[in-house]
Formats: sequence, C-alpha cells, structure tokens
Amino acid sequence: MPHIEGRIVHDADSHTMETQDWLTPFADPNVRDDIQAVFDRIFASRHEQFQTTLAQQDDPGFRSRDASEFMARKNHLAIGSFRKDDRPLALDLIGVAKQLVFPTSANVLMEAMEHGNDYDPLYGMARAINRAQLDFCSVDDPDYFQCAMYR
Repeated sequence: MPHIEGRIVHDADSHTMETQDWLTPFADPNVRDDIQAVFDRIFASRHEQFQTTLAQQDDPGFRSRDASEFMARKNHLAIGSFRKDDRPLALDLIGVAKQLVFPTSANVLMEAMEHGNDYDPLYGMARAINRAQLDFCSVDDPDYFQCAMYR
C-alpha cells in the first residue's frame, strides 16, 4: 500500500545519493580524473562506513523490510536513493504522481566550484551531473519524473 493515497502529490525534494564513482562514467574525458579525485576525497574519511551501508542494500534480510521501513530509511539506506533499478519500487511505495530529483553532494561541489576561476571543471561537472541524473531516472516513465538539470 502506498504511503500517499487518494490525492495527487508531486514530490519536489527528492535527492540522488551519490556513490564514490557515481559521476565517473558520465564525465568528459578531460575532467574525469579531476571529478573522480574530488569524490575520492569526499568519501575517503567514511569509506568503510559507506561500504557497509551499500552492502545492506544487497542483504536479503534488510531488503525484506523495504515496504515496512521505506519512510524511515534515509540517505544511502533509503530505497532507490542511489540504485536506479530500485526507483520504481520506491516510487510505488511513496505513491507520488511525479518527482523532481536533485543531486546531493554534487550540488555542494558545484557551488564551491562556482567561486573559482577555472570554469572547465565546473562545466564538466555540470555536464556529468546532468548525464548521471538522466541515467538515474531512465527507469522511470518519462511522464513520471523531472530531473533537476544544470544549464
């Protein structure tokens, strides 16, 4: 049974929870190493904790409680937070008509990069984020989602 029933709701505050290698496949070759280095620094201090959290998404016992715990799980523990194949289940459990999906850590990085003088990495990051967000939402019905895009 969906969390929201009997009314149309457009979720305007959903976030992709990035993983350490989230942007790498989507980055332009000229900025790929720079972007990966930034994500490596972000995740370095909590690498072990992060790997444990990600492994929970593969644990059948954990996943067997998806329907009963979906509103309580946050960040990388949330269903559909970083694995696009889990999005349909998450959307069904929530019961929203549409969802606006934003990146999370990448937003903070983009803001910091906007204050620098080197725009190639900034624009490269924006392009990679757009590609990654579109891929993340690619399992959704095209009329069902809206990914936040940088222009």
